[in-house]
Amino acid sequence: MQTDSTEIIAAPTGIWPGPMTLYRQLTLIIIALFVAGFIGTVTISTGNLRHFLSDQLGSHAQDTATSLGLSLTPAMQNKDIPVMNSMVDAIFDRGFYQSIAVVSAAGETLIERINPADLRDVPGWFTRLFSLEVPVADAVVMSGWKQAATVNVASHPGSAYRELWNNTVDTFWLFFIAAIIVLLLGLTGIHLLLQPLRRVELQAEAICNRRYAIQENLPKTRELRTVVKAMNRLAGKVNDIFNDQSGLTERLREQAYMDPVSGLGNRHYFNRQLRNLIESPEEPAQGAALLLELENLEDINTTSGFQAGDRLLQRAGELIAARSGKYSHCYSARISGAGFGIIIVDINAASADALACDLARDMLQLHIEQLTNHENVAHIGVALWQPGDSVTAVLAAADLALQSARTAGENTWFRHASALRDQALPVGAGDWQEYLGLAIRDEKIVLYSQCVVHPVAGPANPLHREILLRIPGSNGDLIAAGIFMPMAEYMGLATQVDMLTIARALELVAATTDTRYAINLTSTAMHDPGFVAWLCEQLESSDHTDRIVIEVPEYGVLRNIESASDFIRQVKTAGCDCGIDHFGRGFSSFGYLRRIGIQYLKIDGSFIHDIDKDADNRFFVQALVDTAHSLDITVIAEAVETQEELEVVSTMNVDGIQGYLAGKPEPVQ
Repeated sequence: MQTDSTEIIAAPTGIWPGPMTLYRQLTLIIIALFVAGFIGTVTISTGNLRHFLSDQLGSHAQDTATSLGLSLTPAMQNKDIPVMNSMVDAIFDRGFYQSIAVVSAAGETLIERINPADLRDVPGWFTRLFSLEVPVADAVVMSGWKQAATVNVASHPGSAYRELWNNTVDTFWLFFIAAIIVLLLGLTGIHLLLQPLRRVELQAEAICNRRYAIQENLPKTRELRTVVKAMNRLAGKVNDIFNDQSGLTERLREQAYMDPVSGLGNRHYFNRQLRNLIESPEEPAQGAALLLELENLEDINTTSGFQAGDRLLQRAGELIAARSGKYSHCYSARISGAGFGIIIVDINAASADALACDLARDMLQLHIEQLTNHENVAHIGVALWQPGDSVTAVLAAADLALQSARTAGENTWFRHASALRDQALPVGAGDWQEYLGLAIRDEKIVLYSQCVVHPVAGPANPLHREILLRIPGSNGDLIAAGIFMPMAEYMGLATQVDMLTIARALELVAATTDTRYAINLTSTAMHDPGFVAWLCEQLESSDHTDRIVIEVPEYGVLRNIESASDFIRQVKTAGCDCGIDHFGRGFSSFGYLRRIGIQYLKIDGSFIHDIDKDADNRFFVQALVDTAHSLDITVIAEAVETQEELEVVSTMNVDGIQGYLAGKPEPVQ
C-alpha cells in the first residue's frame, strides 16, 4: 500500500511556533548531553567520595577513642575527674569532633562535650541529598582489671560536607566551561558550514532585484560548490542581458549628471533638482539643504597624490549615498572639489538635524579606514527651505551654517534656528568684517541671561544664570551670538568680543547680589596666553569671583586638552569655577574629563531635543550622567523645552536644566 509522502513527513503543529533551526537543535542537544553527564558524574563521584569520607570519619573517631581511653585509665583509677576533664578538653578543643562522652560502667555520664555541626558554608539541600553517616567509636577505660567507663567519640562531619560540596562545585564549573566551549565551537562550525547556502539565498534575492553579484569564494563541499557555480553562471548571464539593454542609457546619464569620482550627482544635477523643488509652482514643497565639506583634501592631494584624494572622495560618496538612501526623496551630489550637497524633501528641522548628526558620524569612518590622517574630517551646514525661497538665499544660509560648524568644532554640523531672510544680516565676509568691527568699536554688545535651574526645584532657586550675547541688526532686530560669534571667531575678532563681554559681566556681577552668572568664552580666547593673563588679572581684582563661572566649548577643550587644563587651572586659582558647554557635539570619549578639573558640563541640546522619543539619545545621556557623576562632575541638560523632555531627564538624575521650559532669555537690566 502506498502512502502519500506529504502525510509521512508532515510535522505535528502546536509544539514549536515554527520550524526548529539547526542552531536551536544543536544547542539543546549539547546542553542535554552535558546536563546528563554532569548529573551522572556528580552522582558517582560524590557517592564514592561520601563512602570514603564516612570510612575516614569512623577510623578517625576510633583512633581517638582508643587513644583517649588509654590516656584516661590512670586518672580513672585515682578517680581524678578534673584531670579527666582537662584531657578530654585538650582533645575536644581541636574542633574535629562532634561529641566526646565518658560514661561510667553504671551508665552515669561523667564527662560530655558536644560541638553542634556548623554547616553554614554548605547548602542545606545538599546535606539532605548527600547525608553522611557519622559513626560513633567506643573504647574502654580500665581501672585495674575492671572496666570503669566507656569513651564514646563521634567525628565532626563539617569538613567532610565541605569537601563534598567543593568537589560538586568544581565539577559543575568544569562541565559548564566545557559546555560553553563546545557549544561555541559547534555553533561556529555549523555557521561556517551554512554560510555558502545563505550566500546563495542572498544571491538569488539580488538577482530578483537586478543585482548580479558573483561569489568569489567557492565552498569546499562538492555539492555546495556545484550550486554556487551554477548561481554564478546564472547571475553572469542575466547581468550580460541587462547590461546590453541599459548600458547606453547609463553612459549618457553619467556624462550629463554624475560625478565620475564620487559616483554621486554633479553640480548641474544638484542645482537642477534644488531649483525644480523650490521654484516649481505646480508641486510646492519644503525641505532642507545640507552642504558637507571635506577638510584637508588639498593637503592629501599634495602629500599622497590625487589617487589618494579620489579614494577619499569615492568613499565619502559611498557613505553619503548609504545614509541618504534611507530617505524616499533625497538627492546627493558632489558640488565642488571637497564639497557635497544633499537635498531632502518634506523634512522638518528635527529630522534634518538628525540626518546632519548621522552624516557627521559617518564621515569619521574615513579616518578610521585611514583614508585621511586628519581627525577633523568634515563639517556640515544645514538650511531649511520652503516655497518662495530663492536658490541663492538657501545656499547662502547653508554656507553660513557651514562656516559656523567650522568654528564650533571638529566634525560638527550647524543649523541656524531662524531663517536668514528674517534678519537683515550681512551676506559676504567683507560685510561681516566691517559690521562686527563697528559693533566692537562702539561696544554694541547687549547682554541677555537665561536661568539654569534644578529639574525639581524649578526657577524659584536657580543654580546660575548664563549670560547670552546679542548685537543690533541693521533693521533694529537683535542678532544672536549663535549667528555672529562663529563669524567673529572665523575672522579673528572673537577674543575682542570675549574681552568686552568679560568687562560687561564683571560690572553686572558687582551691581547685583546673590545671583551667580556663567560667562561663555570662545575656543580661540581660551588658548590665547595674552587673553588668559588678562582674564586672570580681571578676576583677581574682582571681589565677586565666587559668583562667576567660566564656560568653555567642548571643541575648545578637545582642540588642545593640555592647554585647556592649564587654562581651567589658572581660572580656578583666580577663584572661579569652570564648566564645559555643548558637551557631546564633538563625538569624543569621556576619558579626558578626569584630568581637566571642571565642575560641571552641559549636555548639548541636540541630545535633549525629543529625548522622550529617542532611545539612542536616552542611552547616551544616561551613560554620560553616570560617567560624570562618578567623577563628581555636575550635569546640566540644555534645551529642555517640553514637559515630556523634563520628565525624562529628571529620571536620569541630571543636576540642572536649561531651556525655555525653565525660563526664556531675558535682557539684563
